[in-house]
Amino acid sequence: MRKNIRSIFFLIIYLLFFCSLSLLTVIAVPRYDPGLNWQVLESPHFSVYFPKLQDNKQINENFSYNNEQSAQQIADIAEETYHQVNTQFGSPNNKHHHLQKIAIIMEDFSDYALGFASSFPHRVIRISLTAPTAKSLDMKFKSWLKMVITHEYTHLAHFEMTAGPTTALRALFGQILTPNALQPIWSTEGLAVYNETKFTTGGRGIDARYDMYLRMAALEDQFNTLDQISGYYLTSWPDGTAPYIYGQSLIHFIAQKYGEDKVIAMSEVFCEYPYLGFNYAVKRAIGLNLEELYQSWKENLKEKYQLQVQKILSQKNLTPSQQLTKYHYWVDYPRWLSTAEGDKIAVRVSTPHSYPFIQIINPLSPSLPLTPRSIKNEPLIKRTYGRDSSFSLSTDGSKIIYAKLDDYEQFYKFYDLYSFDLKTEKETRLSEGLRVHDPSWSPDPDNPQIVAVINEAGTNNLILINLNSIPDQTSSSFAVPLITKESITYLTDFRDDTQLCQPTWSPKGDRIAFSAWHQGYQDIYILNLDSNNIGNSTLQPIFQDKSIDLSPCWSPDGQYLFFSSDRTGIYNIFAFSLPDKKFYQVTNVLGGAFQPAISPDGTQLAFISYHTTGYELHLMNLMKVNPNSSQWTEIKIEYVEPPIMAEQQFNKDLNTSSNSKNNYPIHPYHPLTSFWPPTYWIPAAQLTENDLGIGFSTELEDVLGFYSLPLSVTYGIFNNSLSYNFNYYNYSHLPIVNLYLSGNAILNSPISWWEKGETGINIYFPFKGQTASTTNSRPYRQIFSLGYQYEKFSYVTSNVSSLLNTDPQKITSLKLGYSYSDAEKYGFSISPEQGHSFSLTYEHADKALGGDYTFDKLIFDGRKFISLPPLHQVLALRLVAGTSSSSILESGLDGGKFKLGGNYSADNLSNTDVNTFSLRGYKPATLEGNNLILTSLEYRFPLANIEHSLKLGPLSIFLERLSGAFFIDIGNAWESANASTNMTTKESEINSIWQDFKSSIGAELKADFNSKYDSPFTLRLGTAKALTDPHGYDIYITLGTSF
Repeated sequence: MRKNIRSIFFLIIYLLFFCSLSLLTVIAVPRYDPGLNWQVLESPHFSVYFPKLQDNKQINENFSYNNEQSAQQIADIAEETYHQVNTQFGSPNNKHHHLQKIAIIMEDFSDYALGFASSFPHRVIRISLTAPTAKSLDMKFKSWLKMVITHEYTHLAHFEMTAGPTTALRALFGQILTPNALQPIWSTEGLAVYNETKFTTGGRGIDARYDMYLRMAALEDQFNTLDQISGYYLTSWPDGTAPYIYGQSLIHFIAQKYGEDKVIAMSEVFCEYPYLGFNYAVKRAIGLNLEELYQSWKENLKEKYQLQVQKILSQKNLTPSQQLTKYHYWVDYPRWLSTAEGDKIAVRVSTPHSYPFIQIINPLSPSLPLTPRSIKNEPLIKRTYGRDSSFSLSTDGSKIIYAKLDDYEQFYKFYDLYSFDLKTEKETRLSEGLRVHDPSWSPDPDNPQIVAVINEAGTNNLILINLNSIPDQTSSSFAVPLITKESITYLTDFRDDTQLCQPTWSPKGDRIAFSAWHQGYQDIYILNLDSNNIGNSTLQPIFQDKSIDLSPCWSPDGQYLFFSSDRTGIYNIFAFSLPDKKFYQVTNVLGGAFQPAISPDGTQLAFISYHTTGYELHLMNLMKVNPNSSQWTEIKIEYVEPPIMAEQQFNKDLNTSSNSKNNYPIHPYHPLTSFWPPTYWIPAAQLTENDLGIGFSTELEDVLGFYSLPLSVTYGIFNNSLSYNFNYYNYSHLPIVNLYLSGNAILNSPISWWEKGETGINIYFPFKGQTASTTNSRPYRQIFSLGYQYEKFSYVTSNVSSLLNTDPQKITSLKLGYSYSDAEKYGFSISPEQGHSFSLTYEHADKALGGDYTFDKLIFDGRKFISLPPLHQVLALRLVAGTSSSSILESGLDGGKFKLGGNYSADNLSNTDVNTFSLRGYKPATLEGNNLILTSLEYRFPLANIEHSLKLGPLSIFLERLSGAFFIDIGNAWESANASTNMTTKESEINSIWQDFKSSIGAELKADFNSKYDSPFTLRLGTAKALTDPHGYDIYITLGTSF
């Protein structure tokens, strides 16, 4: 009995603390385009949501893929997965009553792969039709949809598990109670990845790339710690993928050594006794605690990979190479560039120290290898967002063409093409909403054209684009989209989820090599172009086997095709001789070798090599393309040349339709069916000076998130009062509409059910775009808003009878607002590092609107961030200015005054509802008035990246990094001069205002924390000294940032 009571107590605390975070509502752009016509397909256990027709701006009539057919296919896969996983877990769904089926939302609104599962307010799986690239994970699966549905449904079934008291609490509180969600992330993600491999033909459990990550960690004994893989919060390599990499291997180790039933047993124990911790569940299931399990697993990997290394070294020496970068993250896509100073290498760099960028590296530079500290001096092309696209240089070396992942029409995120002129250093946008990536420039300078990959509903094709029409990039037309679907030529006609990547021209421009994935096979193909009739072009596979073959690269004479492959169990560079069909292994590495690039003279090979800390650029001598070189090992294979096929024949063979086994019914989407009733509630408490309120909170929301209504109701047990808060958002169209009502009522009051509170309406117009710059544009967000508010309040004391005898006062006002931000922050940033943000809000209250007061109020809040030369050091400035009518003072509206003093957080931009502002070193409300000026200057600097958990008894929080700041605050709040005051007195008051400005200096230590589900927060410890009367010191601890 005592155990059950402890369990109930723990879970109620969990509900109050963890789950209440999800009830916070923020203004955001609607998730989906309101113009889409959503349909719902109903299978026995799932509702599949899909747009009936895609926007014709996105998809040409020739590619009007049948979303209904895809939805039928998804339903078939989901039903199969449902029975497989529930059999494995013991049918956890059967324990609970659900108001709706599991929702699967089919998305094609972005060019990056997406899989996401959520247990509340609805059981939802979101999947994208776009599959991941082979750069992210090995494509060793027959169906992307099968793999992602298996992964995400495993999460839902896992979180459904309850036992003992948690089953009763789940019945009481609803879907929000998911005990297994409290497990370490390596366990939940590891189990989902384990099932990818168990129930599909592939998955990351047999991924050579994931094996590579663990192999190098074992060989160099640089494993991440248990606390680092227990959440998504790691910034250092391998960042948020660490729980997947380590988790799948740990779960596989447990299943292999102790049996799969022990894997399930850990979750069965934990979901019944979550308050005892995951360590207890593991020890009870397999007899080892977490540290002992982790150590045993590491020793097993070390032994496994040492044997693999011995075998590799016994066959051939390791390939010597020069490391050119040490960015400790991800460098890729090396491209050679011939210049007057010699041959150089262009690469794309992704790092949490900066935005992604393209830079040119001189392999003879004495400053090599490049490190993060050289970032601010090295980038050439900035903000090349979207790491799944390569770039290409023009034949004359004057331009670079590349793709960036950009916002498109507010609701989409697509790859588009850009060109960068190396002479003028100006960027030209070439397309908008085209969904094109991996461009490759043809070698013919007289016929400038590119081949690229276009994505349509998850299927890729090769297209040809003529670039003769690109204008001079010094002209003002750089922002005009030039390439549309009408101006491109399709080289392939796939319609079966085929994925293509990194096409590259042969030196003569008559052939194009590329890597293609189809139904579980990733191979290199050659497209033989017929210049007279593109339709007569033929496709020739190099190999057709289970090995992953990537990143083809031609030798300068066109006789050899280099590529990266995992066919030896480790990714290495291989070369295929086209004339005699001989096959060679060029590199022999322990980590992995990727993306070969041969120098123009054929004497050097640039490639990407994997280290424990990430992917780096390496350079090796190739002497010349010569298979007799000692660096090359001929691979003896019985080569059977795949047949050369006409394009039409090839596509006919591959474009097989996937007919559904069933014909599930379809109906239009009706939001109300999922909006009501609520699927959960949690206890709520409210403590005031003279009352204690207890009640509940919940949220109503439809599956697609078009309508949201967070609400809470509490009952005051001492004053017999009722407090309530309703906040309704309508995201089904633009602008966003917000209706709200909050208040308090004394239940035995004869006056009104609404004694005090506020109600009103807000309308928001969100926009996003790019700043106007040809060399350094940044994404920005802006919101226009307007609203009406009716507020009722009373001047009260702690005596309840005074509330009953006081006539309520009313303020009715109109509000206008505008906010803008293009501030940038990166993974290792301690603060926004560049850009600015500001807001300007205005409120007009008037008796004519039905209130008791007339006044105006205006406030401006601006922040500017200046990056300093040392890495992550920032100069931050803030200016706040506000003024309101003197009638606020005359009417006694004390709450309308600006109050200056104390130490408060200002994570968000201020508006007219904010009256209290920090002036560190002074007591709260040291200065008051209807006018305000406040300015702050901070020098912010990093101290240490910690990235480890701090134990607080049974709880732990993840400390990401420590930083410091020195600051100066200057400000004043004052009352306006009376209109009847004479000029001399007014001048005297103005002089007094400037003389009354208060100032302070101080320093702060800032600690950035995070939770396992990526919910960061900041704690500041500061000391401040007031420089003017009243002099003094202040030491404080505050949650949140200063600004």
